[in-house]
Amino acid sequence: MTAPDLQEHLSIIERLKSSVQTSDFDQMFAVLTSDLPKSKQFLLKMELKRLSQPCDFFIDLRGHVDGDVRPYEYQGKTHYMDEQAIEVFEQGINDYGRFTLGVYEDVMNTDNNFRVMHRKETEARIRQALNNNQQGEPEQAEDMLVKHQARLVQFGSYINRSEERMNYSITVEIVLENGKKYSAQTTDISVQGCKLKLARQIKLAENSEIGVFFRELEQEYTLDRNNPIRYQIVEVSPLDQKTQQLRLKRLEHSNEQELEFTNFIDRFIRGNKRRYKLNLDNALDAVIVKGYEQFYVPRTSSLPVFIAVQQGKSHPQCALTTENNRASFHYFQDELQRSVLPQILSAKRLKQLLQLPEGQRQTLLFCFTHAAKGKLYFYSATQAELASERGLNALFLGFGASKKSWKVFQLSFLTTSAEYSQLHFQLPGDAATAAKPKNTNLLDAYLKPLRFIVNLTDISTDPSTSWYQQLSYDKSAVRSLNQFAHAKLTQLPFCEAIPVKYVNLRSEDRYLYKTTVQLYNAREEALPAAFSRDFSPNGMQVEMQLPAQIKRGDIIRLNLPDLQKISNKYQLSQLAYEVMAVSKSGTIMNLKVLESDEEHQGKAFFQLLIQNNRSKLTVAEEQVKHPGLAPALRNMFIKALDSFPFYLHRKGIRYEMKAVAQGGQPTSLHQLLAQLPASQEHLNIEPLIKHSAVNLTFASQLKQMKRQDPPQCYELYLKVQPQQQGEPVLSCHYDYEYKSEPEKKGFIEQIINDRAAVFCYRIWLSRTGRPDSDFIAQELSYISQYAIHKAKLLEEELWSVVGVGELMDITDELLLRLDITTEQRQQQSALRHSLLNRG
Repeated sequence: MTAPDLQEHLSIIERLKSSVQTSDFDQMFAVLTSDLPKSKQFLLKMELKRLSQPCDFFIDLRGHVDGDVRPYEYQGKTHYMDEQAIEVFEQGINDYGRFTLGVYEDVMNTDNNFRVMHRKETEARIRQALNNNQQGEPEQAEDMLVKHQARLVQFGSYINRSEERMNYSITVEIVLENGKKYSAQTTDISVQGCKLKLARQIKLAENSEIGVFFRELEQEYTLDRNNPIRYQIVEVSPLDQKTQQLRLKRLEHSNEQELEFTNFIDRFIRGNKRRYKLNLDNALDAVIVKGYEQFYVPRTSSLPVFIAVQQGKSHPQCALTTENNRASFHYFQDELQRSVLPQILSAKRLKQLLQLPEGQRQTLLFCFTHAAKGKLYFYSATQAELASERGLNALFLGFGASKKSWKVFQLSFLTTSAEYSQLHFQLPGDAATAAKPKNTNLLDAYLKPLRFIVNLTDISTDPSTSWYQQLSYDKSAVRSLNQFAHAKLTQLPFCEAIPVKYVNLRSEDRYLYKTTVQLYNAREEALPAAFSRDFSPNGMQVEMQLPAQIKRGDIIRLNLPDLQKISNKYQLSQLAYEVMAVSKSGTIMNLKVLESDEEHQGKAFFQLLIQNNRSKLTVAEEQVKHPGLAPALRNMFIKALDSFPFYLHRKGIRYEMKAVAQGGQPTSLHQLLAQLPASQEHLNIEPLIKHSAVNLTFASQLKQMKRQDPPQCYELYLKVQPQQQGEPVLSCHYDYEYKSEPEKKGFIEQIINDRAAVFCYRIWLSRTGRPDSDFIAQELSYISQYAIHKAKLLEEELWSVVGVGELMDITDELLLRLDITTEQRQQQSALRHSLLNRG
């Protein structure tokens, strides 16, 4: 990198760097540096010659830049650069005529390099600190409060407007029912309503009627000055200590004067909306809500199972599956790949949950399986069922945890309705004509019986299982567990998996094609006979006739004998691929080209095959039984959600928790954080981000993850100390702060002994993909027409999201597995209940 004492002469370096190897370099150098001392001229010439020296370094920016890095070939060498670095590299090659040290340094110092960003951010903080010291401006408590806040996004909440509302401020005169008149100021106006600001001491009641004279408009335009326009007060809200805001709705207008005013306001808004700007709050909110919803749903680890009620009988009809919860759906499939969820979620269990108070309809579900004579037998019990069977609690938990198939699920019972299946959001004005398509009759018939959602969340981990395995039980009584076994039925109600519809995150299309594939593992042993299901230049999906001992990350080699017959140009044998995923059955593998310095023959062959036969090839797309079903179920799930989603944004080299979300009902964590001081529509998240959890733990984890990786799990322990006055004292501790499981148990027992409440949350942290722009395209397009800068800010906010997490309250399971006494668990339950009711 150019020395600091030469930084002021960078313009000369830029001017001359392409001329160092030319014959007129000395002449040009002498002209441009004639006013510099000899010593500076010497240093500049040495720097130019240094920068022009040939370079044979490899450039590898993987993990070093804020961009998508890809292989880049140059003169037989493979570098790894993002688009910005490639642009700088190619410009440098053009300037210097070859790969030089100057090109290398320019590439390694792009603006999106984390090292450069860190240096600039540090310099900016130092300058800010120096300025604050000089000006005597210590950081205010309000500034600290803002740092600890996150935007609260209310899922499924959209503000509809049937007409456009224009920001417009004029003085008006209001007339009350008692004849008193006051001056007010409009803040926005529409055909059917407006908002006013006026003095706070004026007492006004909601639903009362007032008249409004638009005096400034009367003077400028020909309007009736004798009769006011009649409005109803919809809402009265304080703005500050001196002013209040009225939200008004026009009353029915049938007389000639009212109709004339309606036509005037309509023309006035149409003619001036670009001058005075439309009020875009509802569209801005819709982009935020929809954008964050679409980040969360594809990464949820909970499995929403939709319960249909027909003729008084209930049964699971379908489940909404994602990359993170698909394993839970597969867990409840028998040896014939039939879902046993109709048995697990029996009518008896659903009825017991429905009888609980709303907001408390949840329980723990303990499961394991037993394989015998080629059949898979399922055993399951809820927490309530085990409590009612004396002596079987430790037996079921201890014996079940000894099985490899042991699982613990958090089970939540939520209400829903088919009317939630559509997004009830509409843009105002002309944009409203682009109405969203309605459900088809076939889809409506499918959705109509859906009345409930059972949210199944796998909360089992190796450390938690070890606690259950320590329970002592009578092995001779194992047969008594048969009462929890589910009988093998010849006919089971069908419960289907509906994959979440999301933006296509593949970098390239896949094409359906079946051809013979010969597979060999790393030991050059032949694998079972196989054939391809689809291919792309960089990968392939292969299905074997028999399962094989292959796992993710293995390197295999394959031959394509049939395709080799049509190609003499490429050698289609011993092609190296990396295994990216293996199906549960062990027969289907997703393969990715294994990159090396040499050209991959398979990649080159498929690129040419696609280029020459694109019109003949069929793109691999998922077949949809009921068009629109996945989005409809997604909307229903969002409205009923009972977890705590949160989002991590990357800002330079720092990571921030800038948004959290809430579904149909607040969780215990929402309720606790709401008791802490925060500004409107925000939550105080200070307890969650203590000890730099976001920038140290979560950020480090996300940097190592790819979008398709399974989520990383953590546990969060929240100690809540009640106070007689004021908000409770909250302190958070993460599981990684403790060296052993007994140490964690000691911490939990200490909280209980201190007569404080303990809350435990399981956290699932996932890497996100890019935002689903298609999902919010209509709203962004509308906003861009009137405020393109706001549209860009929204896009920047959504594109900065790099991680999405969800928290779920697992306090009951924690206290149970740690063998906390029944009396203490009941005391804790009562204490937690009282704390939450305070909010």
